[in-house]
Amino acid sequence: MINNFDNCLESVNKPHFFIRDGEDQKPAFIVDENGEFEVVNNTSNSIYFLKTDSCVYTSKAPKRCDCTIYNDNTFCFVELKLTKRTQWKSWRNSAEEQLEATIRNFKNKDIIQNKTLEAYMCCTYCDINDKITKISRATNKNETITYFQDELNTALYCGIKKEFN
Repeated sequence: MINNFDNCLESVNKPHFFIRDGEDQKPAFIVDENGEFEVVNNTSNSIYFLKTDSCVYTSKAPKRCDCTIYNDNTFCFVELKLTKRTQWKSWRNSAEEQLEATIRNFKNKDIIQNKTLEAYMCCTYCDINDKITKISRATNKNETITYFQDELNTALYCGIKKEFN
């Protein structure tokens, strides 16, 4: 089920911020430091942050990516995961499915138009003090990158940072 976007959308005017995944069916949120995904805004324009999982989509909805960030030119779908190194391969398949489902749903509902599309699988590690210290070095599978580009017109990245220029 899709909720009203207004309750899930934030305009962010900071030049630098992080996104952290919510716990216990809570949506992703913005933090000033120690987040899973870094956003750098090199423009004077606002960046929009849309909480998709557990906000736009209710917890009973099929799995969707955690959030989107966008400006006038680029729309980015982001799936966040704090994980153990041994869980990366199984999580990657789930992340790809969540990103694809959200992209297809947004396209089917004409939510995004005339923007460059990007998708980010962000897998990070956390120490016992809840400090994010290690970043996954895994790369995307070439066939998956090609599939996202050809079928969804979306560039797929395994990354922890987006810079808006």
